[in-house]
Amino acid sequence: MPKDKKTVAIYRLMEEFLSRKEISAYDEKLLAEFDCSPKTLGRYLGDIEQLYSHIIKIKRGKKSVWRLISVSDVFEEFIRNHDDISMLFNIAKEADPEILKELEKKTLEKVAKERDIFIFKNYIMEELREPRLKGYFKDLKQAVKNREYRDIYYQVEDKEIEFTDAKPIRLVFVDNNWYAAVVDKEGMLHILRISFINKLERRPTQGRFQEFNLEPYIDFLKDIQNGLTLYGEKRKKAIVKATPKVAQYFKEGMKKFMPSQKFIKQNSDGSVIFSLEYTQELEILILIQRWLPDLIILEPKELQQAYIKKLKKTLEYQNEVLKDSF
Repeated sequence: MPKDKKTVAIYRLMEEFLSRKEISAYDEKLLAEFDCSPKTLGRYLGDIEQLYSHIIKIKRGKKSVWRLISVSDVFEEFIRNHDDISMLFNIAKEADPEILKELEKKTLEKVAKERDIFIFKNYIMEELREPRLKGYFKDLKQAVKNREYRDIYYQVEDKEIEFTDAKPIRLVFVDNNWYAAVVDKEGMLHILRISFINKLERRPTQGRFQEFNLEPYIDFLKDIQNGLTLYGEKRKKAIVKATPKVAQYFKEGMKKFMPSQKFIKQNSDGSVIFSLEYTQELEILILIQRWLPDLIILEPKELQQAYIKKLKKTLEYQNEVLKDSF
């Protein structure tokens, strides 16, 4: 095929995209105009797809169409055809209602120009690659959508806990992990990490749970810090000091590591004082340990003692390993 004929055809196709969003390789009008086969027209469209990232190929049964898209079109396509993406979209919308307005301001062309700027290291479904866990995720999603009971067998350290007739009310993604928020028979909310579920069952006699007031649970879930935030527990406050070595990460205006984190002051030596709220010690100790030894608990005393106990246990384990290595 002469190069100039192909070039003319591509420019002509670009003109067509301005007047209509979708073009098929089996379009009779274009096949007649270019005097070519569907295979050749498909190659032209494929070349345009490579040149312009805002033109994408979409499968329609055994055939394909090429579509000129905007950001809203991308989400529409995902929501219509991908159940899991639809769930993630709803979660994102609940977390930040402004996200859609922001997306509408951007174009895929602009994003494409920044492809050499961004690197994404986390994959949102990473921990659910195992077929068994993917199955649990899909089943729990159905349970949330249809208000269906589930029996959940959950592993906690060396024991298995059984939640019979549990009501799954939301799937929650926090700290790069997926959790199922379920309400037990006593009305207590539990945040269960999906990868720790041993078995998930629905008995034939289990129907759907009736309408009940979800608002208190949903309000709580919107405010959790991680999977260790406990429902129904009164929040306590911890005062923490960041040494001058790491103080810059905890200054006023910096990104928070936890939602409850509040800047208090910066000392003359450069250290920073801030506060954290928690429902149980582990909820914030995981952050403090991550910055060991540069985050120091100032109060309360019981949290200091719990942290010291944890550090001593860590040293004991480490010493045992060192002894065994000699």
